[in-house]
Amino acid sequence: MSARLMADPDFRAAAGARARDEMPTPPRAMAASAEKGKRRRAWPRWTRSAVKAALVLVPVLGLVGAAGSTWKRGNLAETMEAAQESVIRLTGDMGFRLSEILVVGRSETERDVVLDALGVRRGEPILSIDLADAKQRLEELPWVSSASIERRLPGFLYIRLSERQPMAIWQHDRQFTVIDRAGRPLADAAELARRGNQRIETLPQVIGANAPQQVHTLLSALDGAPTIAPMLSSASWISDRRWNLQLGNGVTVKLPEGNAEMRRALRQLEQMHTASHVLDRDIVAIDLRLPDKAAIQTSATAQLPGWEDDTKKKNGKKS
Repeated sequence: MSARLMADPDFRAAAGARARDEMPTPPRAMAASAEKGKRRRAWPRWTRSAVKAALVLVPVLGLVGAAGSTWKRGNLAETMEAAQESVIRLTGDMGFRLSEILVVGRSETERDVVLDALGVRRGEPILSIDLADAKQRLEELPWVSSASIERRLPGFLYIRLSERQPMAIWQHDRQFTVIDRAGRPLADAAELARRGNQRIETLPQVIGANAPQQVHTLLSALDGAPTIAPMLSSASWISDRRWNLQLGNGVTVKLPEGNAEMRRALRQLEQMHTASHVLDRDIVAIDLRLPDKAAIQTSATAQLPGWEDDTKKKNGKKS
C-alpha cells in the first residue's frame, strides 16, 4: 500500500525560520574588515591630495594675507619684512625651532664665548637666525680665523671653526700675550697657563714694542733654517731695525737689518752648524751683521773649530 507524503506549508515556513536562526555568527576579523571597509569608503579618494595641497598652501596663504594686511602701512620693504616675519612664525609653529648647536674645529675658543657670539636662543624659529651676521661675529673672536655656519632642518645649527695657531709670546709692559704668525693677539699667556695649557710652554718669546708687527718676517726666515728654528728661545726687536736671537743654550745670534739679509745670515748659520756644530760649543754670541762673515765671541773655556792651543784664548776674545 503506497502512501504519499503531502508537504505541509506551515512546516516549510517553520523550517526556514529555524535555518536562519541557526546560521553561525561571522568571525571578528570579518566583522572588523567590514567595518574598516565602511570607514574607508566614507572618505573620497581625492581627500589625500587635498590634505597635501593644504599643507603647501597654508604658508603661502599666510604670506599673502600678511602682505595684504600690511600693504597700507608703509612701503614695499616694510611689507616684505612683515610678510617674512609672518612666515617665520608659521614655520616656528610647524616645529622648525632651534634645538641643537654642533660646533667642530673648536680647540682654544671657549664654548660659552661661541654661544655669546652667536646670540641665539634654543627654541627660537631657526629661520629667524641671520647666518651671515652670526658668521661675522664668530670671525671677530680672537682665536677664530674663519667660520662657516649652516642650518640643518628642522632644528640644528652646524658650525665649523678654523682657529689661528699660536706662534709666540709677546713680552711687553710686564705682560705676556700669545700671538699668531701675523702678530695678532690671541690670549693672555698667564691665563692659559692657569688653565693648564701646556702648549704655550713651547712657544718662543718676542720682545719689543713693535715686535708683533715684525714677527711674521722672522718666522718666515726661520722656515728656511729648520735646524736653527727649534733652538729659538726668544727674539728681541732691536731699535725697530733688526733681530737678536737668544737660543736655548744661551747663545745670542745678532742678525742684520733687512729681510733678505736676515734670511742670508740664517742660511749661513745653518751651514756653519751643519758643518762644525758651532752652536754646540762653548760660545757666547755670533754676530752675523756683516755679509759673509761671522764674528764669534767666546767664553774662557771656548772650543772652536781649528783652535788647537786653548792657552791662547782669552775671555771675550772675538775671531
